[in-house]
Amino acid sequence: MKDIIIVGTGKAGYLHYYSYKKFKQMGKIYFVDIDGKIKNENIEESKAYLSLENVIKEEKLDVKNTIVDICTPKSVFIDIIMECKRLNLKDILVEKPFIVNEKFLSENKDLNIAMVHNYVYSKIVRKMKNILEQKKLKPIIIYTNFSKNRTEESFNGRGMYKKVTRNVEHDIPHQVYISQFLLDNPKNTQLLLKEEKSMVKGNETLEKHGYSKIFTKKNGAYVIHESDFATNTKIREVIVVCDNNIVVRGEFLFYDKDLNKLKDGNVSIIDNNKIIYGEDIDYDDNMYECLLEIYKYFNTNVVSEKYREEIKNFSEEMNLYM
Repeated sequence: MKDIIIVGTGKAGYLHYYSYKKFKQMGKIYFVDIDGKIKNENIEESKAYLSLENVIKEEKLDVKNTIVDICTPKSVFIDIIMECKRLNLKDILVEKPFIVNEKFLSENKDLNIAMVHNYVYSKIVRKMKNILEQKKLKPIIIYTNFSKNRTEESFNGRGMYKKVTRNVEHDIPHQVYISQFLLDNPKNTQLLLKEEKSMVKGNETLEKHGYSKIFTKKNGAYVIHESDFATNTKIREVIVVCDNNIVVRGEFLFYDKDLNKLKDGNVSIIDNNKIIYGEDIDYDDNMYECLLEIYKYFNTNVVSEKYREEIKNFSEEMNLYM
């Protein structure tokens, strides 16, 4: 089984590490971070290397048997991928939002790249998809809202490196690929409205980081994505309104920073404002399921067009919002 180098030891790096540790079979895990230190206190390992080249040389890793898992801010994704290419590291997993153009994909066909899209593996999203298919429901509106107060984290620089990231680069990507999955990967997206607001704290401002709202139309359905990083109400939900007044709603589980569960999830079917079906979801390890499938794929030593196509479809839509 292949070894893994996790680049970045913040929250995303910890979430990946936490999932990998539950695999029944896997290679060794190594860490790379820009300052050579483990940032997340929950990561049990104590050593981080300064570069991919350092860990490969010191640990005598076989590049053909090594996966690079990029868990850094978006601003350095491409730099790290180009470093992988220089070192002949071909198997690369990238956190969202991995937004590229078609030229990048055509020029790097030798690289085996997949993007993390863990909410597609959520029990909530899969249950909603099954309900839509089994009941032959046609979505006419999809509304997603991923909001929480992350003012303190943002002003401390979480998810940023050398530049302020926009709100649309954080949770909106999750919301985008969820809607694509529920609508069977629509090919054309029409942008109707985009709104962005800054985050303000005293005399400090993070441009376009506080709030985003997007209205689109695809496959005959109107899709609305909303994300507010300054609200005191934590929301993570997907609502699908169907053409016969049936509403399918999914609410995700909440966890604290140490991954202790705070709230169960739920899937419900609503008919004219009356709940006709409801199911609580008390366990939903979507990151584990996502990473496990991708890890198994990387160990087959093949290049799948499925993952490249997912990146292409996701990038085409996200480029409308950037």
